[in-house]
Amino acid sequence: MTVRGDRARPVVFVVMAAGGVVVNVVAAFLLASAVPYRDLVDVLAPSVVGAAYALAAGYVGLAAPARRQVGATMIVVAVTSPAAGLALGVSQLSGLWVALGAVSTLLVPAAAWLVLVTSRGGSAGRLGRAAVVASALLAGAVAGAVTLTYDPAAWGWCRCQPNPLALLDGEAAYVGLERWSPWLRASIGVLAISGALGELLRRPGRTRVAELALGVALVTVLVGHLVPQTLLLGAGLLLMLVLCVREIVRRLPSRAHVADLLLEAREHRDPARLEELVARAIGDPGARVWWWAPGPGAYRDSAGAQEADPTAGAPTSRVLRVDSEVEPIALVVAATRDLPADGSVLDAVAEALRLSTENRRLTDELRESIEQVRRSRARIVTATDEARKSLERDLHDGAQQLLISTGLKLNLAAAQTDAESRAELDATLAEASEDLGRALVELRRLASGITPTALVHGGLADAVQELAARCPAPVSVEVEGQGDPGPTRSMTAYFVVAECLTNVAKHAGAQSASVTMTLGEPLRLTVADDGVGGADPSRGSGLRGLIDRVEAHDGRATITSSDSGTVVTVSLPDVVLR
Repeated sequence: MTVRGDRARPVVFVVMAAGGVVVNVVAAFLLASAVPYRDLVDVLAPSVVGAAYALAAGYVGLAAPARRQVGATMIVVAVTSPAAGLALGVSQLSGLWVALGAVSTLLVPAAAWLVLVTSRGGSAGRLGRAAVVASALLAGAVAGAVTLTYDPAAWGWCRCQPNPLALLDGEAAYVGLERWSPWLRASIGVLAISGALGELLRRPGRTRVAELALGVALVTVLVGHLVPQTLLLGAGLLLMLVLCVREIVRRLPSRAHVADLLLEAREHRDPARLEELVARAIGDPGARVWWWAPGPGAYRDSAGAQEADPTAGAPTSRVLRVDSEVEPIALVVAATRDLPADGSVLDAVAEALRLSTENRRLTDELRESIEQVRRSRARIVTATDEARKSLERDLHDGAQQLLISTGLKLNLAAAQTDAESRAELDATLAEASEDLGRALVELRRLASGITPTALVHGGLADAVQELAARCPAPVSVEVEGQGDPGPTRSMTAYFVVAECLTNVAKHAGAQSASVTMTLGEPLRLTVADDGVGGADPSRGSGLRGLIDRVEAHDGRATITSSDSGTVVTVSLPDVVLR
């Protein structure tokens, strides 16, 4: 019994669609006979549009029987489009022509409802549905009021059949209603279109071009209905029909949509976009995807909202559970129809969701690993700098002070000796004093290599000038900008220049070199020479260590070397190492 009923539904829609085509053909014929002086385009346009909607309703009934609401709404538009012309055509044949003409008031609410159910289906919000329903009720009330008060034959306004449904003999009630008619029609249109467009704009994963086109079509329908302008109204209705049929075709279950889903799942760009592609793949525009969140142990939608039981009230035939060997992954809950019977489509959807979740997990793990490496390198550099400063303090407060004290004592001993052994003692003490002096100089040189003295007692620019003065090759220094780079960036920049100028002296065979430094955010540094080139970080620890130090401070170092020289460019942002 169920199977016969399912097969009967498409047949019913085909019969209704055929009836809609017949109504539009008859309307065009009667209107052309009643008003032969009218332009042929104005006569045919409403019926052509209505017939197109009737044919589209038949296609929906055959291709997408689950979209019964869409097909039924198309038939309503197909009947209301030629209603005004049909009424004029039968005005001299039947008294029901007034009621037929009043039906055209429902055209705009029907068009808005078509857009609503096509784009949002069962997931349309209450506010949007309420606005369109309110506009339809208002349109029905206006149509009823016109039918019960309008009787132009009784008032001598036209040679037409009297309206048997008119309850009032006088024309005062209708004239009063007609005075408010433009405002009522405008209210009907604004209510209907605002409800439909509001739902369209909040659709997840939406395409802006399609939204804009549908919005233009709806506004065109409203303007053409209010003016009224037959061609404008027909153009808007036809554009809307094309876009709605395109949306229906796009949302039919197909392997092409599954392929789009698989391609998108590899990137996992946007959960809302994945949800829309899943809805296309299973042919249900209102389908929802709920993602499993291991932390709270609950499902979340594409916007991150948590739900204890997303399947509450949904039959099992509309729920697809996607699990891994360890834990749940996602739930797909259809809104307006059962899941496709084609198991290959459901398997592909489930695999796409698994792939998306796995890619997201791997991406998060990779990002966390990179962050851990960055923090580890930063801690190593910080610890190295602290150890260097500690060693400098030990040298300064320990060995250096001891050597100075020893030198003073030797000088005091030399002053206290007698004249007989003075010559020999003077020579020994002088030699010891010279050794102490050389040791002190060496200690100071080592200390300056650990923490540059120029940085301790001056600024980065002075320290770079001192390095340039020590280099055997002529070095020009140019410093631009102002500001204090801070101790961390200053020390890093100093050692970059020191390493580069050391390479110039030892390996480059350069005739000259230059150092250009720009103080600011970020700090930029360029060291160039005209040597033989050949600088390669992979073949030496100096340049490799230089790059590691710069990158540990979230900076960037670029080394370009050729037979015309070497250029090292460094950029150091202002970051805090943790």
